[in-house]
Amino acid sequence: MSVKKLIFITLLFVSALPVFAQDPDPDTIVTVGDMSYGGVQQDSITEGAFYDWWRVQAVAGDMLVIDMGGADGLAPLLGLLDPGQNLVARSQDGEPDQSVTLEYTVPADGQYTIVATRVGNQEGTTTGRYALRLRLANPAGKTHDDQYVDATFACETFEATTAVTLRLGEDARPDLRYRITVYGQDGFIPVIRLNLEVPGQDPFELCGTSADATLSDTYTLPGAEAQTITQDDLNTVSQLVFSGNEKTGFVDLTIASKDGAAGHYFAIIDGFSIEAPEDTDQVDIRMGPLAKLTPLAFYMVGEQNSRLDPYLAWISQSMECDDAGRSACQDVPSIVGAGATLHDSGGATFTADRSDAGLILAPGTTDIMSIDLSSRSNDTFGAYVLFLMGELPPIS
Repeated sequence: MSVKKLIFITLLFVSALPVFAQDPDPDTIVTVGDMSYGGVQQDSITEGAFYDWWRVQAVAGDMLVIDMGGADGLAPLLGLLDPGQNLVARSQDGEPDQSVTLEYTVPADGQYTIVATRVGNQEGTTTGRYALRLRLANPAGKTHDDQYVDATFACETFEATTAVTLRLGEDARPDLRYRITVYGQDGFIPVIRLNLEVPGQDPFELCGTSADATLSDTYTLPGAEAQTITQDDLNTVSQLVFSGNEKTGFVDLTIASKDGAAGHYFAIIDGFSIEAPEDTDQVDIRMGPLAKLTPLAFYMVGEQNSRLDPYLAWISQSMECDDAGRSACQDVPSIVGAGATLHDSGGATFTADRSDAGLILAPGTTDIMSIDLSSRSNDTFGAYVLFLMGELPPIS
């Protein structure tokens, strides 16, 4: 890039200083807000406001990963300003309704500013909605070789082989409670491991194959008859219940198979909620190194009596889904009728219907897949559960 072009781009980003609009029309108001790691923001680029500013407090060594996905015709573009308002990084130009990513390692502590704009900046012509996500690629105490990406790990008196790991974002609810139930098929022997981070405390780990509370559970896979868990089936099920509080940080959940036993699994994770229509949850998913080439079916299922109309987005791959098996999401198999009746803690029934969303994730790598979970058109809210259907292939 020539010096002249770099200076021109810098002026476009930096000269876009916030202006207090006299016109109450929201299409002319520039958003200036704050973001934190793991956060997701949604807004719009219009002719009257062709950029927004999102501020983040960072410390030296932080590895920032910023994703911006465009919709309704927007060609996204990202810039990053340092504490002195100098442009220090920009993304590639995005195509309409596609996504761009910006990565940057922070050299010094301070307040950095993410500029969400459009290709061409002030001279650009595209407008539309966008979703912006900020992730810290090197959280404290974690490395690329840590337990989050283990191919195998010790659990009780045996070794378990990782099928998939989910990182759940920080949740400040005092009534936080996750229940993870995994049903094994075709030889898969479920193992569940939980790793918990609480600021100021040592990491906590729990791993096991407990299944006593699943006795008499019934579950139904797509297109199959319901199956009931009997005493003889307890070695094919595992369940873990975790209750936290407002101090809970990241929660890592690993689904694995005992001694590397190959097969399929059906996992149900409940305890989630979109508490306001505009809220967005995020789940980071990593396939186990020995399972990375197998597809993972990931569904967001509204609970009974929930008003929520689930909506999923994998922004980095420009994949979105409203109703699995229908319309723009027709390539994702519908799981209408699939679900389970659980008898732990008073019991609950979860059944998928035509309004539930799903994605098929098969990236072929152990890279993080960040999935946004929200409501369609941001106009509904309520409780939901996650359904996962995956596989651990035979170990050659």
